[in-house]
Amino acid sequence: MLIVGREIGQSVIIDDVIKVTVIQVGSKLRLVIDAPKNVSIIKVKESKKSSNYLKKGTKIIDSSTQIGEYIKITILQTESGLLRFAIDAPREISVFREELYKGKQKEQII
Repeated sequence: MLIVGREIGQSVIIDDVIKVTVIQVGSKLRLVIDAPKNVSIIKVKESKKSSNYLKKGTKIIDSSTQIGEYIKITILQTESGLLRFAIDAPREISVFREELYKGKQKEQII
């Protein structure tokens, strides 16, 4: 599992084709997922066991989201209010913070 710190409006790029952004709607945090039409996206309930792996003071904000067969994302919040994405995916799937991904693309163009 990869834990990535994000702020509202920031994104991660998964496997070069999926963009996941955290937004705030009223007082609730939500994920916006931009993915190809052939990729399934469903909400999944968290089991009590999964919260046992979290650091003390970290809470799950919303139910997890399953993207395709192998990727699961959960929004976490620390005691201090910082947001995190918990991304559960196979090692061969690349995950970049959006700002680093844009830099990677520029390097490839040169």
